[in-house]
Amino acid sequence: MTKRKISAKTIFLFVVYTAMTVLSANVFDGAFAFGAYVGALYVANPLIVSAIYLASSVVFGWEYLLQCAVKVAVMLLFIGIHFFTKKKIGKWNLLLYVILANVFYLTYGFTSYFHLFDKISYFICGVAFCFVCLYVFRAVFVRGLAYQPQLDERVCICLFVVVATFCVSKITLSALELVYFLVPFGILFSHVCFDDKTALVASVLFGIGNLLSTGNYGCLAFCVISALITVAFGKISRYLSALGVMIVDVTMSYFLNLHGNFYAVMFVPTAVSLLIFVVIPTSVYKKLNDGFCGSETKYTAKSLSQKLTQDLSKRLFRLADIFLSIKNAFYALSVGKISKQQVVRSIVKQCNQTVCKDCPEQAHCWRERVTATENALMQLAETGLARGKCTILDIPQTISAKCDRVAMLISQVNALSQTHKQFVDKTAERHSNKMLLADQMGGVSNLLTQLATDYKSNVTFDTARETEIKEGLIFHNVLCSDAVIATQANRLSVVVTVAKTDFDKVTIEKCVGLVIKQPMTISKVESTVSERWVNVFLTVKPRFEVVFGVASATKNGSEVSADTHSQVFTDNGKCIVSLCDGMGSGVKAEKMADTVLTLIESFYRAGFDSNTILSAVNDLLTQSGNEIFCAIDTLVFDLYNGFADFVKLGATVGFVKCADNVQLIQGSSLPIGVLEDVKPSVTQKALHSGDVVLLVSDGIVDCYKDTNALAEIFYNTAYTVPQSIAESILAKTLKKCNNLAPDDMTVLVAKII
Repeated sequence: MTKRKISAKTIFLFVVYTAMTVLSANVFDGAFAFGAYVGALYVANPLIVSAIYLASSVVFGWEYLLQCAVKVAVMLLFIGIHFFTKKKIGKWNLLLYVILANVFYLTYGFTSYFHLFDKISYFICGVAFCFVCLYVFRAVFVRGLAYQPQLDERVCICLFVVVATFCVSKITLSALELVYFLVPFGILFSHVCFDDKTALVASVLFGIGNLLSTGNYGCLAFCVISALITVAFGKISRYLSALGVMIVDVTMSYFLNLHGNFYAVMFVPTAVSLLIFVVIPTSVYKKLNDGFCGSETKYTAKSLSQKLTQDLSKRLFRLADIFLSIKNAFYALSVGKISKQQVVRSIVKQCNQTVCKDCPEQAHCWRERVTATENALMQLAETGLARGKCTILDIPQTISAKCDRVAMLISQVNALSQTHKQFVDKTAERHSNKMLLADQMGGVSNLLTQLATDYKSNVTFDTARETEIKEGLIFHNVLCSDAVIATQANRLSVVVTVAKTDFDKVTIEKCVGLVIKQPMTISKVESTVSERWVNVFLTVKPRFEVVFGVASATKNGSEVSADTHSQVFTDNGKCIVSLCDGMGSGVKAEKMADTVLTLIESFYRAGFDSNTILSAVNDLLTQSGNEIFCAIDTLVFDLYNGFADFVKLGATVGFVKCADNVQLIQGSSLPIGVLEDVKPSVTQKALHSGDVVLLVSDGIVDCYKDTNALAEIFYNTAYTVPQSIAESILAKTLKKCNNLAPDDMTVLVAKII
């Protein structure tokens, strides 16, 4: 087992909690001590907290111990129930449990109705202080003061300070006022670790607490004057400000009788408090100041994120240029395709250098009759290239009548024709490979340029609404330590850091949506360096959703259908619906169609444009030698703005059913894999809620005389559920074909809502 380290924050929590329970146990029948106990239950181990609470009550008599034991038993019972049922304790649940825990206290041992009234008054104060401590302990010991407390938390912290001072002011040690051990250090500490305003507010709170307890204004005046001295001299030296506070104490005691008597011993509490403040090293205060004011570092983090995105943008632009250079290099290094005329001239030249080299008639043929000889051999070479070989019957009369090496000539032309054909095929293959790589490098370059452009734009933050989100989540009992609203390239994203135990998907989406004024959805939840916190990422909820329906039938006598389909949602809010019709049927056609569809989906997810994607897949198919062709029918729908791209390569007509008509989406390109250079047919259209898109394979269309008949059936379909529409159209189509599928049939329906 691994040992869990006890942090300084946890130790400080138990110190503050123990001090509060001990000091307030004899005040208002322990109502404030019970409030501190309930607040500590929320942030610390319930058993340890309960043990401290019971131990502090032992010295105040068995009746007080009995009342505390009953309260502890009731609270632990309900905490155990929530622990085993894994349900959070809401505010109303907590209020109910606090009331039930005090039933015994209210009903036991009262001697008169006046006594009962006092108990009820103390009980009400205790319940209120329970929630005060709950907010204070959560703000200070769970989130930490590095995150600015919200308004309600600040109010609770102020009330806690007043109550703590009230309880301390009730205690004296040998005529020494314990409150003066606390007040001077508290004022100086507030100034060093926070700011001038905090020191002044703290001084007033200390004074009010003492005033409520003693009815004496002297401590309030001392606190305020000490704070003013601290603010005035604190920036010069903290030692000077401590000396100033001591002078204030002595002066007020001498002239205004602050402590009742002017004895040296009366200054011991103030002197000890100031000595503790002075002895603590300056480095400790600086570290605490950095920690308490840590919320300012988030602006540094935001500036750093701006710089990082700018640097990333520059790197992406450089990579885009590199890939563009690679593309241009492939184009430059490609020799291109060798023309037929070049091959013919090469054969004629080699025949001259080999067969005719030592012929006695060479000078006659290649000087006096050079044009006729070249034309005759070019005619023979063209025949050999066209048919793969030539014979004696193909020899032109101008050669056969005078040449003694006809047989050698035919043999050489046939050999050279085969060699050049193989060379041309390999050259063309290398050329195609280089062009394919060049196109892909260009696609990668375009993609990187797009990413670099997005990252180049500045990230803007909305601090005001970030605070509003934090306050809203805390109000709904979801502890939130930080929130960031970032906008870049017109894309809005929100990240909130919440306590893992408080995570509530519905509440978080609702609270953030109310602030952003757009419906939000949680995209992912990630753990942080702390086990207690999680980062929740939210994005704007898409305006549209897509519901699908599919129905298909396999060609009679075929094992599997060559029609494949898919529906994919990308990270950038696109829905891609694809139907791939592999020409032919059977396992081989099905496998090829599935491979093509997988490639297309992968390219779309990576962010490539339609032309680059389909061009690359087409090149791969034309060079594979499988002679399997695929018709591609793809709908790319933007879930945010409602715009759709209908991309077709050899696919049949598509249909869009609007409120009052059916529109046809035509395609004109050949199927993918037929020719090396094909361009997809792309139709852009805006879709609205309620529109229904119908994509079908050629097995469906071939059963109708024309597309208008299929459009009419689609329009008259009474069903509204996409799956029912698909099944209805397939059933009617099969009925027209006597329930025999002449080809693979697929009906794909997508409804926009």
